[in-house]
Order: sequence, then structure tokens, then C-alpha cells
Amino acid sequence: FQFQFQTIRISTIAISGGGTKMVFFGNSILAIIGFILSAYSVYIEHMHGLDKDDGPDGGEEFQALCDIEAIGASCSAVFALPEGKMLSFFGLVPEGHPLDIPNGILGMLFYSYIFIRSSYGSSSTALFASAFNLLISSLAIASSAFLARKLYIIRELCVVCVSTHIINTTLWIRAITEGLGSGSSPKSVKMQ
Repeated sequence: FQFQFQTIRISTIAISGGGTKMVFFGNSILAIIGFILSAYSVYIEHMHGLDKDDGPDGGEEFQALCDIEAIGASCSAVFALPEGKMLSFFGLVPEGHPLDIPNGILGMLFYSYIFIRSSYGSSSTALFASAFNLLISSLAIASSAFLARKLYIIRELCVVCVSTHIINTTLWIRAITEGLGSGSSPKSVKMQ
């Protein structure tokens, strides 16, 4: 049997002055990490929903890994906010509608798109065109900015949220760079 590993694209950006190159994780890696974080957020919401259904005597209360008392972080509290389901929060769908889904599911869809686009190339169809990628990435960064502002207002630290905001910002900057076709666009290096 012969196993072949998929090509991993690593973006490099040359920094002017010292000629040093910084190596950044490729979009595929960022998408995988973002997908895992989003899936974990959905799991946390589900488990806290079960805790509410069981009541106070229903057994041991679920403790999320991202609820870190020592640093004052609580992602569980943040995911329970009304903004945790942005489609109904903004009135795009009514509460309780089948499309009234947690932000984590929206994130999983976004990161799946980024992963597929990174894996199959950006010019294979209009769905993967630079302009569409910029639109989708802009929606993701707008969501991140809105949610980050909410975290700031309520003075809550959410490790999962901040991590996805950093990933979304990185993907958005890369989408702008690609969309504008600037000279500092990332170069692909194939590793096997």
C-alpha cells in the first residue's frame, strides 16, 4: 500500500529590511483549528442545554475546558447570551426556527468552506473566486468584531471566542491580500 499525503500550502511573507521570512500556517490549518473550536462551542452549548433540562438534581454539572476560573474565563456564559444565535438575534430568522442555529454551526460552515477552497484551489469555480472569498471572510470578520465588542462590554473573557476572532482576522487579511492581488500576496510552498 502506498499512502500519499495531501499537499499542505504554507504561506510566507517576506519582511522588508532584514530579509527574514516568517512562516504562517496555511489557510487549511487555520480552517481545521477554527472548525474544531466551533464544534467545541456547539458541544458546550448542547451540554449546558442538557444541564438546564436536568435541573439542579440532575447529576454533576458540566464544566467546559474553556471555563478557566484562574484567569476569569468563561466561554459557557458567553455562549448562553442571545448573541450566541446571531441569525435570530438580528431578526433574520425567528427564534426556534430550524435555521436559528448557534454561531458555532455558522463557524463550522465557514471553516469548511475555507478548507475546501484551500484544498481544491481558488479558481476552480465562481464559488471559490477571490471576490466571493472576500465577501464570506468579511462577513466572518464583521461577526467577530460584533461579538468581540460584546465581550468587551460585558467584561467577559472567552478563550474559544478570542481564538476564532484571531483566526477570522488572519483569514480576512489573507482574503484582502488575495483579492487586491498585491505584490505581497502569499506564496505557496508544497510540502509532502
